[in-house]
Amino acid sequence: MAQCSAFVTIRVLIQMQAAHSLKTFFSANQKALRFLLLFGVIFGALYFLFGLAPGVRFGIIKPYTRFLAKGVVAIINLFGAGAWADGTVVTSDRFSINIAMGCDGVEASSLLAAGVLAFPTTWRAKAIGLGVGMPLIHVINILRLVGLYYAGLFLPSVVEGIHVYVAQTIVILLSMAILVFWLERVATRRPHALNPSSSD
Repeated sequence: MAQCSAFVTIRVLIQMQAAHSLKTFFSANQKALRFLLLFGVIFGALYFLFGLAPGVRFGIIKPYTRFLAKGVVAIINLFGAGAWADGTVVTSDRFSINIAMGCDGVEASSLLAAGVLAFPTTWRAKAIGLGVGMPLIHVINILRLVGLYYAGLFLPSVVEGIHVYVAQTIVILLSMAILVFWLERVATRRPHALNPSSSD
């Protein structure tokens, strides 16, 4: 009986210690956990809105994808490709690519936007992050598409692997690099440092 009571006491002490450890962990990491939670919620909402919701997908993203195809054509034709755009398909006499879902920069843009919006900083800093970072991501994405066209032209046997494993990864990594740069150079600076005209 006494041995049973001792086991119960030990179990209660372990549970109390675990509860205290969890409380301490959440208290010490409150800001980081709040950021991660907001990041996940915002990313999920943005990806659903721009990547999956039919109205936005076909009303906004699909026309933008056609615009991307024209942009790729304009760039590669500077180098004599003789290409043309047919909807989302970029075609030349030598190779063609279809800019499908996943090639429009939605994932990378959603990651950046979620990071910027979730981080606790001023709205001015958030506006800088979105205003500079989002266009930069789409410039990187269109360069990726141009690169895929030339990969298909000169490396047709490995272009699918480059498309799936290399090009998309590079865009995501660069979007994260933009976010980290914004965090270090803009978001975490003191408010007056973002506004040189203000005085101490």
